[in-house]
Amino acid sequence: MVQGLSQCQMDFEPAPGKWSVGEVLDHLILGQRLNLSYIAEVIGMKKAGQRPVLRLSFTDVDVSIGYLPKSMLPALEVPFNVLNMFLPNGVRDFMTRYRLMPAQNADITTPRRARPADELRNNLITSYTETEALLESHARLKYDEMVIQHPLLGSYNVPGLVRFLTLHEQRHQSQIDSIMASSQFPAAAEQPGTNAGEKQ
Repeated sequence: MVQGLSQCQMDFEPAPGKWSVGEVLDHLILGQRLNLSYIAEVIGMKKAGQRPVLRLSFTDVDVSIGYLPKSMLPALEVPFNVLNMFLPNGVRDFMTRYRLMPAQNADITTPRRARPADELRNNLITSYTETEALLESHARLKYDEMVIQHPLLGSYNVPGLVRFLTLHEQRHQSQIDSIMASSQFPAAAEQPGTNAGEKQ
């Protein structure tokens, strides 16, 4: 989708406070690396003979929904954990895939502005190859026994987390499509703008 985009197109902001294509890519890269670290952690737990269940809190990943203030998240960990016990996977997958409900990304996955286009493309490819290499290097382990839990995002074994990452990327692919479909999206020869603003 982004292979042929210029730096100017990568940096184009569709509206004040909205991410550019480059920022969407950086968010995906940061999210992929974060989740790769969680997979590596549960693999390490499994190999060490520990129960491979990684329990995350909102302190670790402060993702939120709608306009719910992040300051309220710690008080909602128990209610969200209970809700996730009864929420069907299909509903969670649907909410992850489609941009029907506003979401606030975790601070740790907030993208950086105006990163070089080639660097973004290379980093994105590298994040996938690193994930593939990690999984293949421990192919004999039972990945369905390794679990990552989060109060809002739910509970996933490693294959389920890979599915979540796929749905999350598809969500942002549709975001990129929307940005590129904008009537203001620049031609490749145009110079990047200097719009600023808080991203969401």
